[in-house]
Amino acid sequence: MARKSRVTAPTANHESNKAPYRAAVYLRLSDEDREDMEQNSIGNQKKIALNYLKSHPDISLVEIYADNGFSGMSYDRPDFFRMKGDIEQGKVNCVIVKDISRFGREFILTGEYVEKFFPEHGVRLICINDGYDSIDENSDVSALIMPFKMIMNDNYARDISKKIRTSIAAKMNAGEFLPASGSVPYGYIRNPDEKTYDIDEESGDIVKEIFMMRALGMSFSSIARTLNERDIPSPGKLRLMRGLTTAEKYRDALWIRGTVRKITCDRAYIGERIHGKLKSDKIKGKKERRDEDEWLVVENAHPSIVPRELFEKVQDVNRDELEKRSQFKTRTDPGADYRELLRSKIFCADCGGEMTGIKRCAKVGAKTPSGVYYDCREYKNSSGIRCGCHYISQETVMKVLTELLNSQVALSVDVEKLAYQLERIPKVKGHNDLLKQKLAAVSSKKRNIESKIEQLIVDLAERLIDREEYEYIKSHYEIQLDGFRAEENRILSDLDKVRSVTSETERWVKALKKYHRLSEIDRPLLDMLVNKILVHSDRNIEIILNYADPFCPITDYLNEIEAIDNAV
Repeated sequence: MARKSRVTAPTANHESNKAPYRAAVYLRLSDEDREDMEQNSIGNQKKIALNYLKSHPDISLVEIYADNGFSGMSYDRPDFFRMKGDIEQGKVNCVIVKDISRFGREFILTGEYVEKFFPEHGVRLICINDGYDSIDENSDVSALIMPFKMIMNDNYARDISKKIRTSIAAKMNAGEFLPASGSVPYGYIRNPDEKTYDIDEESGDIVKEIFMMRALGMSFSSIARTLNERDIPSPGKLRLMRGLTTAEKYRDALWIRGTVRKITCDRAYIGERIHGKLKSDKIKGKKERRDEDEWLVVENAHPSIVPRELFEKVQDVNRDELEKRSQFKTRTDPGADYRELLRSKIFCADCGGEMTGIKRCAKVGAKTPSGVYYDCREYKNSSGIRCGCHYISQETVMKVLTELLNSQVALSVDVEKLAYQLERIPKVKGHNDLLKQKLAAVSSKKRNIESKIEQLIVDLAERLIDREEYEYIKSHYEIQLDGFRAEENRILSDLDKVRSVTSETERWVKALKKYHRLSEIDRPLLDMLVNKILVHSDRNIEIILNYADPFCPITDYLNEIEAIDNAV
């Protein structure tokens, strides 16, 4: 039976000689702060905060959190989330910022944190330059103007965003706007001097090949497989190799059908630059795809890689493929979908990667019926280059899982009986009786030493012994007392073992009883009973249970008792 760690976080010490406030210094800088870059730099914010701490010994610094390059209009920032987690865990109860704009510029969310989240978690907020301290009774004026400052910060960010969008739109209309290097289409390189793209000699020829293969009727998956077999770097891997990204996820990235499909539909390869496919009408607004007649198309913006005739032929192939698929209208019902229940539970037994579940709505009479099917994610994403096919139906997985859990239910009856009788077994009862006798003897010796120490104080007060004698005798008594206390704790721990063993077993039995009453398996029960489900290449299913051997804790305890008795 699996045993889970039970680590208890140390309780914060609020003694007078300790700083009662455990502070997080939060720093933030974004592009919207360029006009005051020197004043708002991460380094300057840090200096201001550390100088403040020097004059406030009641506050101890726990950690400095910094988000560099993140807008104040969004709270989706990595170090902010880390700080929030530490607050929720009780590691931090004070937040220090240079001013409220460093914390955030969005009025509503900032107000939620300042007026709700912080008070609920007992957090003291200090905005140094704003003269605001949430525990200061004289901070009423600052507290009064804080919401107005938040509104001004919010409006400032919106105004900057509007100006940036207007400037970008003007450059787009003039054909002068170039996206960042990471957004340049595969096959091109950025030419900032001429405000255009140049054809990349290495990858431009690959783009031509992709269009030619598709024009011959090859599927996207077949094209991806061909490129992978020739060891041609995928777009993501090529960017990593050239230092345009540092994301390690691209180190082993392969060609996939989605990447090929995207390239064959991109009009950039006939020299057109398109802006405004996605647009948000306001800051923080959700980006939505716009109709094609709303796109801004700049023709002859850069050299074409693919002749227009070849591009149009590939579009015809793509349309024909879609039309063929649309003809298959009569499909059978895939039935129950347990993908959410089994999420992060099914893994490939060979590569260890999580398996992907896909709903398949098959045509009437198809060899493979409709349903949910799982396969190795590495195999699918690499077009068959990595790992192997582990294709298996959800129905098969659920059948094996249900049968195993039903067998565990039958087993739980015997385990429950054994757990109930454990303390009544003569061997266990005799062991615990002996422990209780030892505990009584040790406790008696401990009390005797404690009495002697108390008598020493009386003897010192009545000058029967001097200070030196008192300290010498007391130190010897305390050594003995520490030994008795340690032994007492060991015995109490041994006495408690039988309760911990039975309680863990009872939790397992209780879970199985719940399963027996349920019409179907739910996620909390699955998390408690099942660690993972492994699918092998031969389609055999291996289920790793959290309680693989429910008798194990009890038998381990009985063996431990027997070993102690034999040693005695």
